[in-house]
Amino acid sequence: MKIEMKAISDSFEPLSLKVKKNGDGGDFGALLNVPQAKQSDAASELEKYLKMSPEERTAIAMRKQLGISEDEYAAMTPEQKKAVDAKVAELLKQKMDEQIAKQQQEANGLKSGISL
Repeated sequence: MKIEMKAISDSFEPLSLKVKKNGDGGDFGALLNVPQAKQSDAASELEKYLKMSPEERTAIAMRKQLGISEDEYAAMTPEQKKAVDAKVAELLKQKMDEQIAKQQQEANGLKSGISL
């Protein structure tokens, strides 16, 4: 039995490995080597937020309630920042006092509902 090598090589030609092209004519390997696109603004903002301490997040939220943006706060003089920080501390104390009063009221309501 004689094997035709030419016929065998011709039959495997369609299977030969060629560089695949994407729709734009570039190869996929080149696409894989392209650096990752710059993060979207929202993603970078979220990453920045997640890196903040809880104290920083709270201070930013309280300043927003006062109508002060981060840019405005950063542009303030040290005296102005001190005044804003004092106001933030006052608001936090007020919120904590309200929460404590609410919890005490709920606890008193539970006590009065229990009969021995």
